[in-house]
Amino acid sequence: MPKKKKIRKTGKSGKVKKDKKRHFPGIPTYEEEFSHIKEYLAKDNNLKLIMIDASKINKIEQDYGKKIYSSVLDTLSKVIAEMRKKLIRREDIIAINHVNGDTFYIFLSRYRKEKHFQMGDLESVADRVQHYVNEKMFITVYSLLKRRPRINVGYAITIYNPLIQEERLIDKLIQDARTMTDYREFKTYMRNKEKLQELILKQEIKTIYQPIVNLKTHEIIGYEALSRGPRNTEYENPFILFNIAEETGLIFELDSLCRKKAFLNARGIKKEHNLFINIIPTTIHDPEFKGEYLQQFLQDLKISPRRVVLEVSERQIIENFDIFRRATKYYADLGFAIAIDDTGTGYSNLQTLLQLRMQYIKIDITLIQNIDKDSVKQELVRALVQIASNINVMSIAEGIESKAELKTLMELGVSYGQGFLFARPAPPFSKINNIVL
Repeated sequence: MPKKKKIRKTGKSGKVKKDKKRHFPGIPTYEEEFSHIKEYLAKDNNLKLIMIDASKINKIEQDYGKKIYSSVLDTLSKVIAEMRKKLIRREDIIAINHVNGDTFYIFLSRYRKEKHFQMGDLESVADRVQHYVNEKMFITVYSLLKRRPRINVGYAITIYNPLIQEERLIDKLIQDARTMTDYREFKTYMRNKEKLQELILKQEIKTIYQPIVNLKTHEIIGYEALSRGPRNTEYENPFILFNIAEETGLIFELDSLCRKKAFLNARGIKKEHNLFINIIPTTIHDPEFKGEYLQQFLQDLKISPRRVVLEVSERQIIENFDIFRRATKYYADLGFAIAIDDTGTGYSNLQTLLQLRMQYIKIDITLIQNIDKDSVKQELVRALVQIASNINVMSIAEGIESKAELKTLMELGVSYGQGFLFARPAPPFSKINNIVL
């Protein structure tokens, strides 16, 4: 078959238009597709729009720079382009608001044999698109921000009016879609807040425990308490549970409940084992976790403060450094040990962390995964272990899943570890797997 000639766009003068450079291959700008969008409006007597707003993840640019953020948006553009095969028709027009922008438009083409249109149909499309995009982008965004994507999707429709310029009709369509996007985001926020408030009031939190072991002897030194929401709900996922709490301003209330449940469910822990409890820096302001009340509470449970290790993530420490510095002194004076969680995620200056009175650093899972195959990760972990050793701080590797990772970590001098290789989190205190290297 003869090859099809490539059609080149021309302007009113007949001169060939030069394609604008854009970051996203395969997705043109709204301006470049405007003539086709106008044709859809006039031909179909209406125009339907699905808007995908990714502006809520632009913190990636602030934290990691424009190159990393552009890479994330490039991944998002590919995810959206792939929807042609799954959620939208080939004839639908996909465009971006401007070069390197963060808002995507999908102008829907007229469906063949289309039945009577209902707004609920458009809402259903928006729901499916939002679920698909956020699910596909979860790992990419979470690895950088430690929170779910929060990519919002709205929709709108306009009817063709020959008395009004197409440009005005389409501009109003985009404004309406933006308003709907904001409304749907607020509606989701309120629904999440109500559900989480109910969960907290009913105290529907369960605690599971994952062993932390000596990498050389495989002896259990303690357990980390991990919180989960109700089974078979989205709140069972701890990432979603705590992300929603943070977004809705309920992180203090949730943290307080999780901490209380972790202690209450740890009644049967052996005296030779430590109990690792996750907290937030503002825990120091909780009247139920300080002074005589705290001491009596632990005494009733027969848990000594000297067996309790309080974990706080790097990000939370840096965002609340002055609060946490006071908290570490207060709890250290009571006998608690301190662990810095998620070490190596890039949030903090390690020199700043060294000012704190800590006993453990927990090396983040992102540095542990496939470390046996990654020389850069090995050097980073080696440096962390050396610094920790120099200030008499013990290192714990999180998320160990293979014997090869374990062997590499032992060679790098990591003291302790936890992960599926040893045992999955379970209630109340599980034994570890028999591992032979």
